[in-house]
Amino acid sequence: MVLLSLWVVLKWAIAIVTVFLGIIVIHEFGHFIVAKWSGVTVPVFAVGFGPKLVKWVKGGTEYSIRPYLFGGFVQLSGEVAQETFFRVGEQVAVKWDEDNRIAVIGEPSDLPEGEVYTLRDLDLSRRMEMTLDSAVGVHTYRVRPHARLMTNRKNSLPLVEPSEQMIAKPWWKRAAIILAGPGMNFLLAGVLFSLVFLHNGIPVNQPVLGSIIAGSPAAQAGLMPGDRVVAVDGRPVSTWVDLVQNIRGDFVTPLRPLSIQVVRNGQTRTVRVTPALVQGHTPELGVAATLTHNPVVSAASGFSTVYQASAQTLSVLYHQVLAHHQFKDLSGPVGIAYVIGEEAQTGFWNVLMIGGLLSLNLGLMNLLPIPALDGGRLFFMLVELVRGRALDPRKEGFVHIIGFALLMLFGVVITYRDVLRLF
Repeated sequence: MVLLSLWVVLKWAIAIVTVFLGIIVIHEFGHFIVAKWSGVTVPVFAVGFGPKLVKWVKGGTEYSIRPYLFGGFVQLSGEVAQETFFRVGEQVAVKWDEDNRIAVIGEPSDLPEGEVYTLRDLDLSRRMEMTLDSAVGVHTYRVRPHARLMTNRKNSLPLVEPSEQMIAKPWWKRAAIILAGPGMNFLLAGVLFSLVFLHNGIPVNQPVLGSIIAGSPAAQAGLMPGDRVVAVDGRPVSTWVDLVQNIRGDFVTPLRPLSIQVVRNGQTRTVRVTPALVQGHTPELGVAATLTHNPVVSAASGFSTVYQASAQTLSVLYHQVLAHHQFKDLSGPVGIAYVIGEEAQTGFWNVLMIGGLLSLNLGLMNLLPIPALDGGRLFFMLVELVRGRALDPRKEGFVHIIGFALLMLFGVVITYRDVLRLF
């Protein structure tokens, strides 16, 4: 009994970590790969959060695996102006290269072996220069490409040239980098839905009987899987939809027998069967359509489900949240984790389906024009296009910080409600 309980808990944990990790890391990978293609330096790509367990550097990017596997993050150079890392008038410690350029810079406590100066001015978006004040006077120095900014004693970020900064790229490249995150979530959702449909099968719109429910009117009348229905009470049937409509359309009380004409093994025969009411109001024979496991059909259905589910989610969001201010159906991380854990007990394919739905919803939510989300950044780009010039990066950054704080507060409230609902 104890081993069984441990296995249940383990399945919960594996499913929750895998789903959260997968949908968030694939989102960040979208930003990462398009940024790389666009010539933007990507200093860090991390799987998980917390201290680094394993790290390696390739192509100018430090890859790392961290212990808290509930997502990941990517850092893009110049996503905000590099000047925002500094405050004019603060003290900075500097190390130089052989050409008297700034090679390493940081707070004196993070770079104890550096020479200490007072920062008087800087331009890291165009000229890559800093003006420093010392006992011998005020001088302007060049910053070496990929000079290291110490964020603490162990970690640093590169200060890159304008051509490698996201903020200096054309608007369409920046938009592509931003859209790539949600785009990868939609792609992942489509792939997961397609795999589920490939495994479970997709009903074919042909009037061919698939499974027959034991004890149902169809089973009692002698109908068999593989029978092709050609007519119901003399009315021709050419699709599964036709068959369903003919069974449910002629609704009288009490239900009368139907004359079902079928083709079986090349021979035509007629079977009389009286439908049964399901849930008190729907006439049914107890048959299901045949299923196809065709990969092309499964993929088409998987990606069409992305569109249909997106439209349905946006409709619910508008009518319940925006129009009527009803938040009772919203869930935070705790509620989502609970749903994933429950689905893990019912089977692997159900976890894939819930993973696809969560990936789709993450993509949609990130496109909302809310500060700190991808949609908020796209909104500021739209404002830039209308104005004909960029907004002050510091002011935009401040708006995103406020937006992030409000999102975190909202998340805490939703999570608190989830906990109360579960316990």
